[in-house]
Amino acid sequence: MNFDFLKRILSRNFKNYIKLVLDYLNDFKLYKKYSTIFSVNSFRNKEAILILNYHGIEKGLLHEKIKPRFAIDRIQEINKLLFDNEIISQISQSQIYIGYKIAIEYYEIHEKMNVDISDYYKKFEYLKYIELVQKVDSYNFISGSEKLKYEELYKDNKSFLDFAKSRKSIRNFTGEKVNIDILKNVIELANSSPSVCNRQASKVFLIENKSTIDKCLEIQGGFNGFSKNVNQLMILTVDRSYFYITGERYQFYIDGGIYLLNLLYALHYYKVAACPANWGKDFTTDNKLRKIVNIDESEQVICLIPIGVAQEEFAVTLSYRRTVDEVFQVIK
Repeated sequence: MNFDFLKRILSRNFKNYIKLVLDYLNDFKLYKKYSTIFSVNSFRNKEAILILNYHGIEKGLLHEKIKPRFAIDRIQEINKLLFDNEIISQISQSQIYIGYKIAIEYYEIHEKMNVDISDYYKKFEYLKYIELVQKVDSYNFISGSEKLKYEELYKDNKSFLDFAKSRKSIRNFTGEKVNIDILKNVIELANSSPSVCNRQASKVFLIENKSTIDKCLEIQGGFNGFSKNVNQLMILTVDRSYFYITGERYQFYIDGGIYLLNLLYALHYYKVAACPANWGKDFTTDNKLRKIVNIDESEQVICLIPIGVAQEEFAVTLSYRRTVDEVFQVIK
């Protein structure tokens, strides 16, 4: 046996092991320090919690029959944040402004329904939000949701600018299944996505068994109230087997995110309604999904995507985007 060769291999593997552990420890430290898991201290933390909760209310506004007193926990969380002095001082920021508008809309919807919500949302809070919003004249957003028709959704395909802006996350399906040949065309187009060193580690699973779909969406937890007409579900994964250095320990998420966007554009191009359902789960939840769907351990689930044919008329969340100035920074 060549002991020198074995020694080199063991030495190299040991170094990689130590590097991987140190990198993950550093990731742990930074995530613990800056995320909202253990504390909500910074403005960005507060903004994140506000967006998370107002988007939950936006989804509640999509139902044909809005449930009275829905999302009580979310509106209570929002009300606490909207009286925070740091949040008030940043009301001209797009996402803060929208948070106030959503809270106002929530109150007014219940007022129109003649439903009392004074036990968790006081009138003085609503009036304060009106007062604050009226001081801001640089934005003219209408919050909540909007109604769209099928033909309106797919009319803007001539330029990429119009096409990209016309893509929406759609939750209201007819129940009709999309033809497999169309879905193969979708995947062929999505495969044009770039990937690290062209390794192309992404894979798309299609589930058509209704019972399995319902179980998967129940585990995902963010499609409640919309799963009835979901008869096809895509699961996007990326295989860890294609990554080889410690610096690539999260590269599969990057490649998966790039592929996901291209997949959503491809679905939209072929007039397939879709809604990406977040898969930011811990390993125990991840394992629950794997018990239902046969996915190799090496493959990381990136996203669940309910797909189908859009109804003739449906509602979508407006989900207003940040302004260019909030996102774009020139380093001199």
